[in-house]
Amino acid sequence: MRLHYSITSPFVRKVLVAAHELGIAGEIELLPAALTPIAPSEAVNAANPLGKIPALEIDGEPALYDSLVIAEYLDSLAGPKLFPASGPARWTALRRAAAADGMADALILVRYERLLRPPEKQFEDWIDGQMQKALRTLTA
Repeated sequence: MRLHYSITSPFVRKVLVAAHELGIAGEIELLPAALTPIAPSEAVNAANPLGKIPALEIDGEPALYDSLVIAEYLDSLAGPKLFPASGPARWTALRRAAAADGMADALILVRYERLLRPPEKQFEDWIDGQMQKALRTLTA
């Protein structure tokens, strides 16, 4: 397995934590990727048509993308240990994963707004709205 990654991505970190918790991190080759929405990576685009990381290449299979999908795949190889198979515990785990992903999405959008836009074009109300999403999620 080969994982397109950047250590700065919270989604990649989620996958790496899952791999370590499952005891299979050593089975994953890490493929560094440097990309932003305005500077894509051809290698990542080949693995994930959305051009986003993480993307997990698996020999003889289509690549997997989205941190939750990859974490569930890794869990299926080792368990399941992280995601219960059914019942209320499964829905709690998936709801928490979705909340964490949504919060990370909001914060990444803030980061891109600050990093990639000139200061005079940054939309402060929009940034505040994204920050409120993150704060509501932490509170919940």
